[in-house]
Amino acid sequence: MAENGDRSSEDLGEEISQYRLEEAKRKGQMAQSRELTGIVALIAGAAALQGLLPGMLESVSEFMREVFRTDLTARADLTGTHVLSETLQRALRVLAAVGLPVAAVGFLTSAITSFSQVGAIFTFEPISPDIEKIDPLKGLQKLFSMRQLWEALRLIAKICAVVAVVYTLIKSEIASSPARLGLEPESQIAVLGGNAKTIFFALIGVLSVFAGLDFFMQRFQFNKGLRMTKQEAKQEAKERDGDPMIKARIRSIQRDMARKRMMQAVKKADVIITNPTHFAVALIYDREKMAAPKVVAKGADFLAQQIKKLAAEAGVPMVENVPLARGLYKSVKVGQYVPRALYQAVAEVLAYVYRLKNQKF
Repeated sequence: MAENGDRSSEDLGEEISQYRLEEAKRKGQMAQSRELTGIVALIAGAAALQGLLPGMLESVSEFMREVFRTDLTARADLTGTHVLSETLQRALRVLAAVGLPVAAVGFLTSAITSFSQVGAIFTFEPISPDIEKIDPLKGLQKLFSMRQLWEALRLIAKICAVVAVVYTLIKSEIASSPARLGLEPESQIAVLGGNAKTIFFALIGVLSVFAGLDFFMQRFQFNKGLRMTKQEAKQEAKERDGDPMIKARIRSIQRDMARKRMMQAVKKADVIITNPTHFAVALIYDREKMAAPKVVAKGADFLAQQIKKLAAEAGVPMVENVPLARGLYKSVKVGQYVPRALYQAVAEVLAYVYRLKNQKF
């Protein structure tokens, strides 16, 4: 579970982010009430025991009858194996047949309850070596923390509640025992069994209350531990999205590289359409390979002047067409084809350029 450390509760004003929750889950830090898991497993085991009890009693009774009829000092066969050894082995088999189903139900219920609280987590982080786990100073801080104080008070309250319930029920049983002196042994056993069930369910009720309190307290402590200060929220944003300065630098480098590629494409363009001073758009067209002319470079103001300068050095023809230059600059991105609405105007420009080069369009 995340710890607050020396952070004050007043500073933890930032809400828990999904990134922080996933990070805590990766480290195996999730809100889980082991008391709730234990009490649910106990109830399930008791229910299984109640359902299987008749068959269990029959198996145990049959085994005991055979034991009382058997001479445990005799040998079973010529190998020298004693009957006592075989009897002990059978006792273990009976014990397993009686106890394993109940244990399996309790284990399965415990696993389901734990899974429902934390979900699917597979990590070695909680058992990985960590010097902070053996730091005596941090250990003392945890020992005298508010969390440990709460755990101590809750444990004392639980013990007192259990003792009070058991004392009250046993006292009532002792007070009513003289009235049963004349009952048959079977009736005495039935009454004692009923009283045992009453004590058991009373204890289950008390422990369930404390398990519920523990569940909500674990959730509260977990959420409180994951809340962040403003500085931690900023740091998390950096870890998740990257440092803004580094990202800005990367974007700047990417823009420079894209601009260099674009300027290199100007040299291979078929025509530069200009505004003439504000915009410059470079087009390329191969009628055998391309469905329409493509914009390979464009720029405004200073960049437009750079494009025209480079085109002049490379001998790329330039055509002044104010509405077409403005329309291409605003509606077509670098690398995109000319839209159908501008086909006619672009075709006229290309035809003019081809005529200048004495090429057939």
